[in-house]
Amino acid sequence: MQTSDLEQTIRRILSEELAKQGTTDAAPAADAAQSEGLGNGIYQTVDEAVAAAKQAQEIYADKPIAFRKKVIQAIKDGFGPHLKEIAQAIKDETDMGTVAAKEAKLKDALYNTPGVELLDPEVKTGDGGMTMYEYTPFGVIGVVGPSTNPGETVINNSIMMLSGGNTLFFGAHPGAKNITRWMIEHLNKYVEKATGMKNMVVSLDVPSIESVQEMMKHPDIAMLAVTGGPDVVHQALISGKKAVGAGAGNPPAMVDQTANLDLAAHDLVTSCAFDNNILCTAEKEVVVEASVKDALIEKMQAAGAFLITDADQIAALTQMTIQENGTPSRDYIGKDAAVILKAAKIPYTGEPKVIIFEAAKDQPLVTTEMLMPILPVVSCPDFKSVLQTAVEVEGGHHHTASIHSENMPHINQAAHRMNTSIFVANGPTFAATGVGDDGYFTGAAAFTIATPTGEGTTTTKTFTRRRRFTSPEGFSLRNWEA
Repeated sequence: MQTSDLEQTIRRILSEELAKQGTTDAAPAADAAQSEGLGNGIYQTVDEAVAAAKQAQEIYADKPIAFRKKVIQAIKDGFGPHLKEIAQAIKDETDMGTVAAKEAKLKDALYNTPGVELLDPEVKTGDGGMTMYEYTPFGVIGVVGPSTNPGETVINNSIMMLSGGNTLFFGAHPGAKNITRWMIEHLNKYVEKATGMKNMVVSLDVPSIESVQEMMKHPDIAMLAVTGGPDVVHQALISGKKAVGAGAGNPPAMVDQTANLDLAAHDLVTSCAFDNNILCTAEKEVVVEASVKDALIEKMQAAGAFLITDADQIAALTQMTIQENGTPSRDYIGKDAAVILKAAKIPYTGEPKVIIFEAAKDQPLVTTEMLMPILPVVSCPDFKSVLQTAVEVEGGHHHTASIHSENMPHINQAAHRMNTSIFVANGPTFAATGVGDDGYFTGAAAFTIATPTGEGTTTTKTFTRRRRFTSPEGFSLRNWEA
């Protein structure tokens, strides 16, 4: 879908929604019609874009905290009424996941990303005076976004980084360049209308891998934040700049014999199926104690999973979805389970949410991060081997893992041994991104999970410098000696 087509689609949908609501406020639709061409944060070259963002940041850095709050509120007010339409546009362009899941993620990013409230200073006083720590901007942050969560990452990263007093250069993923551009253009329009500030987030008219590499080396880019594959994260880490890298994962879900199997089956199927498994936190394989394996599989089938038992069908599925170089086929990333089954010529009934089958721990669909609603089940004789196997198949990424158990020592031991940025007990792993199965948020939104560089689930503080101010002459109200 071209940019103009995307604009027309969103304008049409917004107009229909406004008509249904019986309102005469057509500003969003008119906004969309004016966003073609350069402007509103879109530039032709990296130098032009970075220069504009730097100029904006130098002004923004001198503004009070109340001004930053006004910027963030403008983003929320601007995007808030249109999340369903944006979700549809993401689905249309990327052809991955589901509209409902994308709308839930967009809501999470917009309303559940902490802002300036995390930046309260720390103060210590004593006989030796006062020491204060404050969190101040880096400058212009270079951001690289994924195709799996393009709109969510624009919102989430912008709120965090702008709250910290920074501005952003956003490198769009080629597979989501149209919706990413639309989001950036409109974010700038909303902020300019509310505050007069321009170019708070900038990007390019034609994004490319070469432009991202140029941006990473640009002297006026103070910091990098990369959400993507291992290659682009590696580029950030060797750039010589401070980098926050969100790398690969292959999250195992452990199930021991004490687990509430009804809850476990529901959570595993629901979470694996959420947005067709394109979240990096999503369960990619199940490792279960043999004594409860059959009961778990039966309950997962009742929850909407489709079980494959034929070895030839499993082999065909594996060959179709994994390329010769060992990576997942882009043809099936984020696709519905039914689409994958049909392509593999595997007969099925009903509306399967997830594809499951029993597998050995070295089966390629177990050891590869597939980003598809495929969930192999690996059986182990006892919990010790469950944990050992989970560590092996996770692959040393230390990204995400989960466990279903009523045995607290097992939960504690697994959380310690997995050593992942995210660990979930007795729940769907998407809860760790802030999205709740019941519609409620479950903690701060997390769409840039920096495991390789150690920050974990990033917040506004991640994108600030912690500075120390010391005043030996004061300040303490408890005593005074002249």
